[in-house]
Amino acid sequence: LQFMYFETSMSGIIFNSIILLLFACANIGLSLAAIPCADPVFDISGNLDLKTVLFNCTKNIPSIQSPPSYFPYTSGGSSFQAVPVTVQLALDNLLQINDVNSAISLDFYLRVYWIDPRIYMPEVYQYLNPNCQKDGIDVTSYVRSQIPLEIWLPDIFFYSVIDFNQIKEMIKIYPNGSMFWSRHLIVSFPEPQMNFKQYPLDRQNFSIVLQSFAHDSTTLSMSFVSNAAVALLTNPQYKTPLIYLNQLWIYQSYSGFIINKASPSPANPSRKFSTAYINLVFQRQKMGIVLRLALPVTVFVVIVGFSFWTSLDMRVDVTLQMILVISALYLVISQVIPFVGYFTIMDNFITLVFIALSLQIAVHFLTLTIEKTTEAHPFNAVFNLFMDFMFRLVWIPLSMLVFIMFFDMYEPTILAGMITITVVTVVVNIFKMGKICGVFENAIYRLREKFCNYDKEEDEYKKRVLKLTDFELFILRQTRNFYRDESDSAPVYQRVPTVSSKAFFSISAPDFSGFNFRIHCFSFT
Repeated sequence: LQFMYFETSMSGIIFNSIILLLFACANIGLSLAAIPCADPVFDISGNLDLKTVLFNCTKNIPSIQSPPSYFPYTSGGSSFQAVPVTVQLALDNLLQINDVNSAISLDFYLRVYWIDPRIYMPEVYQYLNPNCQKDGIDVTSYVRSQIPLEIWLPDIFFYSVIDFNQIKEMIKIYPNGSMFWSRHLIVSFPEPQMNFKQYPLDRQNFSIVLQSFAHDSTTLSMSFVSNAAVALLTNPQYKTPLIYLNQLWIYQSYSGFIINKASPSPANPSRKFSTAYINLVFQRQKMGIVLRLALPVTVFVVIVGFSFWTSLDMRVDVTLQMILVISALYLVISQVIPFVGYFTIMDNFITLVFIALSLQIAVHFLTLTIEKTTEAHPFNAVFNLFMDFMFRLVWIPLSMLVFIMFFDMYEPTILAGMITITVVTVVVNIFKMGKICGVFENAIYRLREKFCNYDKEEDEYKKRVLKLTDFELFILRQTRNFYRDESDSAPVYQRVPTVSSKAFFSISAPDFSGFNFRIHCFSFT
């Protein structure tokens, strides 16, 4: 402008006109962007006719239903720039996680922000409530009326959806052309990547994908509001986010990122879409599931452990009944746990229980069979008594320990109960040690009596042979010096009962290696 001639000659006027035209062309983008789309209109009472102003604004803008990035002047110059659209999920509540169908249902608000510089009405706001300059003008009723207010709305959609329900929506316009679109939605998303191997201790990562349906990254670029992909809504009644009040799942965290995802088309092989990924992490609340499903099974296993205090004839029946009860309970459990093609922690636990109970039935049959041979083999009674002692000492604490370790039930109450039961079990069984020693000593005497009273000629006549196991031969070898001949220099072993007359003699017995050793016997006269 400093080059303009301020004179009235024809040449000066022409020169000045050219200067003004060049100035206008150089700033046409900014000039058009700064021009209000509509002037204030008042009704007969002098109040602002907002509806007429809004409709006049959109009518004055050509191709208002197309994104601003289609036109260069909306970017303040001749270049084409993508419309920045920011999104955010405001989580209200987790409605359901369907384990069987691998789906999640969420109640949330989808918030979308963008700027449309074509809708520029700064003078209108001075005739409205001052709060409208901060909170904007709600134009939802105009946009959704029978004769709609035509504005451009970003076509943001969810990449994969099972069910979609919109409860309510709100569209607002701000003085600088900023737009805000909030929709209250209840949406079910498929989540085929759900992994139930750790059920009921599983933690699930749910992925939600947002993308423009028609506009690629050169037209629309996405970002998160203040780099926060997720916001948690607080319920005024509870003064805490509702997502934390869910009785089945615990909300832990979220993560989000945006990439330009390649989506080539026949006409444009290099086409990319701005895509937003939001991951929500939920931890299953295990306590109720474990106490309802796994704890009863553990109780039945503990009851089986008490069968070692019953008679041998009843033990097999008790164990079989518990197997039938646990099998029926497992049929009920299988109806509520995910039916997947691999084993979960719950399945592994039930399988281990069945294996343990099957082994216990085998032990009961073994001890019952051995018990019938104690007359011929005295040390079998010691073996049975030792087996009872070990299972009484280990079975119940080990059952509780497996339960705790499988399901991470390291609660102070449960640990205290396990320690108490373990201590009581150990104390009760310690007093059984003396009985085992007495039975062992009695078995030694009975074995020596059986061996020393063996009449070879009579047995050959009756076609019977003295049968000794390797263990019995080992015991005889180790106790061969319990009794010695009176002619020996060593005194008589103190365990020999005091009788009026004793006769000592020796019998040969084969060793494990085939050699013979001498057994000192005694008889009463």
